[in-house]
Amino acid sequence: MRLANKIALVTGASRGIGHATSLLLAQEGATVVAAARTKKDLDELVERIASRGGKAKGVICDATKAADVAACVNEAIRAHGRLDILVNNVGIGGYRPFLDWSEADYDRIMATNAKSTWLFSKEAIPHMLAQGGGNIVMVSSVAGLQGYPSEGIYCMSKFAQVALAQSLDREFYKQNIKVSLVCPGGVETHFAIGDGRTHGGPNMSGFSTAEDVADAILLAVTPRDRSRVVNVILRPMNEMT
Repeated sequence: MRLANKIALVTGASRGIGHATSLLLAQEGATVVAAARTKKDLDELVERIASRGGKAKGVICDATKAADVAACVNEAIRAHGRLDILVNNVGIGGYRPFLDWSEADYDRIMATNAKSTWLFSKEAIPHMLAQGGGNIVMVSSVAGLQGYPSEGIYCMSKFAQVALAQSLDREFYKQNIKVSLVCPGGVETHFAIGDGRTHGGPNMSGFSTAEDVADAILLAVTPRDRSRVVNVILRPMNEMT
């Protein structure tokens, strides 16, 4: 198992990419600290991991609140003594003409996607420095690499994640903290439902799966001595580059 004895904290772990990533990292030997807001979903995830012989703990956390984030990271350290992997996955979005977005929409999307990434990274990095290194993964998007119509605020938040990842990589790689970006296009999860898309619909049939993205995250955090994964871009088969 490639992640034996590693401690991994995954945000937005209760469904979609976070759920698939938690399952895969546990399968590879990591002990998973799964963070999300819904206890029922976390309990089900922890039970599923345990049924497969893995180890996991659920922590209820609002990723936009500094106190919640600090408590979540501290709980991982209290329970396991270290934090080897942080997957900043939690995120929300939407599709709407630019002039239809409100200030409340802006605050909610930026806080969930960008602020949460900053908060968790800020709490995790001191522990990683003290223990001699670690891995941080930002689950951004191709919408963090170029702008798309009707996704202005979402693109802003994802560009912010890209910028933070690049900055942290350059600041901390010499201290053995490896910071990676994973940038998927369309993924067939609850996140993509709406605006004419439904589960099993023909316009989602070629989308990537949550498991595809989890595989990319595993690639980023798999231990290697002489290199680091900086960016992984996934394009679904029904989407142009």
